[in-house]
Amino acid sequence: MSESIGRYYVRYTYRVDPDRHPQLIEALALLRDYADWLGMASFEVFGVEDQPWTVVELHGYDSWSHHQRLSQKQPPSEVERTYTELDGLIDGGLRAMTREAWTQMSLPSRD
Repeated sequence: MSESIGRYYVRYTYRVDPDRHPQLIEALALLRDYADWLGMASFEVFGVEDQPWTVVELHGYDSWSHHQRLSQKQPPSEVERTYTELDGLIDGGLRAMTREAWTQMSLPSRD
């Protein structure tokens, strides 16, 4: 099995015009570096194969409380500017993103 990428996950789904993906990738690269600096367990971005407008971000945390602690931190001004840029890139703006959260279930060992 692969290494764990966290035990609490938040998935954000949104739409971005494929012609604007180069701008999106630059913005998300900065957010990935910020997520790493914060200490998130993982930060992954996916395109939906048959829906080029759809983008999925998967944020991994060690726990729900880890997510809560990190969400209380004030982002640097560069990150704030990036969120403003994303608001203009995302179809319908940041408010149009859908959000789902999951907690990993522990399965018993079968050794």
